[in-house]
Amino acid sequence: MTGKTVVIVTRTGLGTTAAADAAFGSDMLDKLFHTFESPTHRPHAICFYTEGAKVTCTGSPHLVGLKLLAGLGVQLITCQTCLDYYRLTDQLAVGQSGGMVDIVAQVADADRVVTV
Repeated sequence: MTGKTVVIVTRTGLGTTAAADAAFGSDMLDKLFHTFESPTHRPHAICFYTEGAKVTCTGSPHLVGLKLLAGLGVQLITCQTCLDYYRLTDQLAVGQSGGMVDIVAQVADADRVVTV
């Protein structure tokens, strides 16, 4: 991607799916993360908030892809307030927690923001 791209993740799956299709949405989110491994598609940062905070926690099916992205230098920031709300503070498994100030700073410094 040209310029600095920040991706915002607000759900545990990609797109809007019926409850019966939640696994499909989750699979699609995993495909998105793995597509970001390519240098031409790699974002500068991925920020997780509201339900999306669950994606970075223990038990998430997305941890392999996210750990790979972190190893490639993608910043992963999960909203601390959201972790607290969902009682997941001690289960953050990849990236770092941050406040909304940290997420807004990423967004403000980005050339492009994509919300999924």
